[in-house]
Amino acid sequence: MSKPHTLYSQKVTLDPVSHTYRCNDGHEYMGFSRFYEFLVPKFDAEFIAAQVAKSEGRTKGDVLSGWRGATDHGTRIDAALELYAQTGQILAENEDIEPLIKHVLSKYSKYHSCYEQLVVFDEKTRTAGSIDKLALLSNRKDGKFHLSDFKCFDNGMSYEVKGSPWLNYPLNYMPNTKYTKISLQTSYYALHFEKLTGRRCEKIFIDMIQPVKEKDKVVGYKNYVIPVPYLKHQVEAAIEHFQSNIINTLTPIEFEEF
Repeated sequence: MSKPHTLYSQKVTLDPVSHTYRCNDGHEYMGFSRFYEFLVPKFDAEFIAAQVAKSEGRTKGDVLSGWRGATDHGTRIDAALELYAQTGQILAENEDIEPLIKHVLSKYSKYHSCYEQLVVFDEKTRTAGSIDKLALLSNRKDGKFHLSDFKCFDNGMSYEVKGSPWLNYPLNYMPNTKYTKISLQTSYYALHFEKLTGRRCEKIFIDMIQPVKEKDKVVGYKNYVIPVPYLKHQVEAAIEHFQSNIINTLTPIEFEEF
């Protein structure tokens, strides 16, 4: 959860349990993960796990368990990064990754100011998101900002097509890859922050944390930056095209049951 700030009015908050966004007037807003389902079919974990298990001679349960373990590992690192950035503290259970946390965050030390888990939103489109790391280059209200997203993938970034080769219209010229998704995700966040503040996005990157393993045991980490293009116009086109779908998917407040 982001700390209080004065960059803009914090009208929308994120429920970390249900991972839903809600405005202080009661209306729900749509996050990027739900929005992205309009652009590509939802990931069918059970089906894909069965296919992977068959090709690798494993059980579906083993594959799913490995995915859950990787997700839990990434979540722990994300939480440790946020805590250290905001308080300078590292919990006892995270002492094993203390050198990693300090190394990753050292690249942000020269910025004017940084913010973690910043909730951004657009009242007109009822869309929202949560930025991993946002850095301001100055205190100018029309100044530049850099935006990054922490990712922890066992095999680093994937540029291979998975499932349907292309996204849905109006982005049906873009390949359906993990890199495409993250590029749109971070651009979606940058667009929302620009609208809220008037500041301009100068740089977006993925802050990749890749485990180094020996016989399935993590023995260290590689940390490196992957540049991401600002796909501002693509995100704007997609939100405009799916605007009615967004509103129809979100439950109108007058019909909610309490």
